[in-house]
Amino acid sequence: MAPSKKDQIANGALTAFAQLGYSETTMDAIAEMAQVAKGTLYYHFSTKEELFLYVIEKGVKMLIYHVDHVMQNEELSLEDRILNVLDEHLRFFSENQDLCFLLLSAFSGDGQRDRMVGNLLGGYFSTMESHMLELQQQGYIRADIDIRTLASSLFGMVGFTVLRKQFRKEPVNSAADKQTLRYLLSGMFQNSLEKCKTRGEDR
Repeated sequence: MAPSKKDQIANGALTAFAQLGYSETTMDAIAEMAQVAKGTLYYHFSTKEELFLYVIEKGVKMLIYHVDHVMQNEELSLEDRILNVLDEHLRFFSENQDLCFLLLSAFSGDGQRDRMVGNLLGGYFSTMESHMLELQQQGYIRADIDIRTLASSLFGMVGFTVLRKQFRKEPVNSAADKQTLRYLLSGMFQNSLEKCKTRGEDR
């Protein structure tokens, strides 16, 4: 199914923002990237800022959807779900590298816009922290782990791994990538280093 005109514009804007940066991106550039007339662009979005925030919001909602989908899989233990969430972040960012770059560099120096971006990303972090807190309360995550720091670390660790590989033109989302990231996160679990190793070998 072909994307809607609004989604077509958003996809073009995502490419423009990722390649040019916010300050250098113009509505003309977005129209060209999206292959739409300027009148069509302005019919859906009146300003560049409105479009930028829409792209960020759409990307964050996509990521939240995938996180929730994994965490609501009752066929898996809670511990397995959080490890699968790590894998899902790696898959999602590797398949959406422009979005990954934009989410990690979204703050532009404009106070009001940065607060709005922060609020949008806050929805993702609230979702992750809620799931991780549930794990902690049930004894899967160590009690001395700070949940906010853990959620931020997972986001940054996976995101910058994907970006560095992208810049170096290396393949992303390999079995070695998954296993390395799992080892780095395994310290949050109670007595689970060997479990993490076993699960990685089974995949």
